[in-house]
Amino acid sequence: MSQIETALHNNAQLVRLLRDEIGLQAHLLKEEARDRLAELDAGLDQMKAHLERAAVAGADVRREAEAAAGLLADSLREGYGRIRDALRS
Repeated sequence: MSQIETALHNNAQLVRLLRDEIGLQAHLLKEEARDRLAELDAGLDQMKAHLERAAVAGADVRREAEAAAGLLADSLREGYGRIRDALRS
C-alpha cells in the first residue's frame, strides 16, 4: 500500500469514526430532548391544573364577596331606612 493509499485509508477511517461519534451524540441528544420535553409537558400540565383550581377558587371567592356585598347593602338600606323613618316622625 502506498503512502497516499494509507493516508486515504486512514482519513476514511477517521471520517467513519467521526460520523459514528456524531451519530451517537445525536441519538443521546435526541433522548435528552425527549426527556426534557416530557418534564416540560408535566410542568405544563401542573400549571394548567393550578390555573383551573385558581379559576374555581376565584369564582368561589367572587360568589362569597357578592353575597357579603349583598348582605351589607341590605343592612345599609335597612339602616338608612330607619334613619329616614325616624326623621319623618
